[in-house]
Amino acid sequence: MKFIHLADAHLADKSSFDNDLGSIIRKKSWESFENIFKENKDVDFALVAGDLFERLYFSSKDFDRLFKIFENFGKDIYYVTGNHDYFDSYNTIFLNSKPNNLHIFTEENLSLFEKENLRVYGLSYKDRIYKNDFTYDLELDKDFFNILLAHGDISPSPTNYLDLDPTRLNKIGFDYVALGHIHKAANIYSIYYPGSIEPHDFSDIYDYGYIRYDDGQISQVDSSLMKFIDLDLYPKEYDSKEDILKYVNDSLSNKINFLRINIKEESDIDMRNLKKKINADYLEIKEDYQENKSRAVSLYPNSLLSKFSKNFEGKDDEISRLAYELGLEAILRSKK
Repeated sequence: MKFIHLADAHLADKSSFDNDLGSIIRKKSWESFENIFKENKDVDFALVAGDLFERLYFSSKDFDRLFKIFENFGKDIYYVTGNHDYFDSYNTIFLNSKPNNLHIFTEENLSLFEKENLRVYGLSYKDRIYKNDFTYDLELDKDFFNILLAHGDISPSPTNYLDLDPTRLNKIGFDYVALGHIHKAANIYSIYYPGSIEPHDFSDIYDYGYIRYDDGQISQVDSSLMKFIDLDLYPKEYDSKEDILKYVNDSLSNKINFLRINIKEESDIDMRNLKKKINADYLEIKEDYQENKSRAVSLYPNSLLSKFSKNFEGKDDEISRLAYELGLEAILRSKK
């Protein structure tokens, strides 16, 4: 038996970046998604564990494109919805044109699809939250290869999503549990998260792709086209700007690189002059040594620093934060 397991594609996601950059991320996410199905036509079926798309931004043209990819794949696809792609009266109409090989779990309660020696159990969201408890008193027929497909958490803390107890789940005896929801690959017992197929912002800093199952062998396939890199930089640790440049460029991948450099201390090296020599497709430089400045305020409680700081207590608007940062910097520079 061979299959692929993917989740959290978030196609047509509303990007936190500007239109041009957001358009690139959406375009590459579609390309990556299509590549997975094109490159795995030798498997028996595919599992999609929720958050396939962003329902508020997914148009009729997007559904046409999605269904064409599935139809070209040709094999069975089993799909549960998550908290971002649930179906209701707003978008159920699009299911009328779905391809025959796409099998969607439409109920919140556990149900199954059966084909030959395979049983796929699954449940879906009908809203952004999932309130029902999972049924653990389930007896499986061991004559079948039994899969659970769901979108939820195995965190010990209660959430607004499907909460699953990994120990109790393991005792049921599923041959494979295919989950989605977290954007990081993870595994416990026979429970697997593939992570998202692509990163979407600087909170997504891991490797991304899907899981492939080949007759019992399970592989995490890094198929992503993009990489977000959040890099802390302490300029004083380097002898020259050339050394800094080498370190930064060596940190990049062979993918489309979105790089954020967090400068953690003041120095005489102007990183912005090095921007043209950094081989990233997108570059953002932040001066992130505010914590060090604030520590200086606490060290000198009766100084000009502390008196200046008191003027901004309780103020958290953008203008006040900027004025505070610039003022601290000016005072500290005057002391050098």
